[in-house]
Amino acid sequence: MGELHVFQPVNPNDLETGPYKFVGDKILITAADGSKVNTMCAAWGGVGYIWDKRVTFIFARKGRYTSEIINASGEYSISFMNQEKYRGTLKYLSMVSGRDEDKITNSRLNINYHDGVPFIDEAREIIICKVLYQREFDEDALIDDSIKEQFYSNGDYHILFIGEVKTILLR
Repeated sequence: MGELHVFQPVNPNDLETGPYKFVGDKILITAADGSKVNTMCAAWGGVGYIWDKRVTFIFARKGRYTSEIINASGEYSISFMNQEKYRGTLKYLSMVSGRDEDKITNSRLNINYHDGVPFIDEAREIIICKVLYQREFDEDALIDDSIKEQFYSNGDYHILFIGEVKTILLR
């Protein structure tokens, strides 16, 4: 229990480098709408700079419960987990829906909050974001037909969320 609750807020503008590259790791995207909190495992995303703001971009299929909650709340967190230590947990979170069960409790993870935004307390880094833009992928805009075939054969397209980085929490 001693390692929980030891985060230090960091102004995103103070960091020029870091582990926020989303390559090869699974991340947990967490959001809340009222008393409903859900997290989803994702492998796609990134950080960038647009509209004079540091941003993250994440992707959630329109049918995902977390996508619905992000739409309602307008904010989310990205939690970076120790991939080895939480391998089984990440696999479990990828396979179940928060609509059907309390998957956060069942995964034995703990929720914490920063300025009202939930995050996974066991994470090594967290990015807290406010949604600036969202847009469902447009089938006609996908130039490479192999992407349609490989990722969207059932028509369940992703929604792109661009979130302004409000705070980064580091251990």
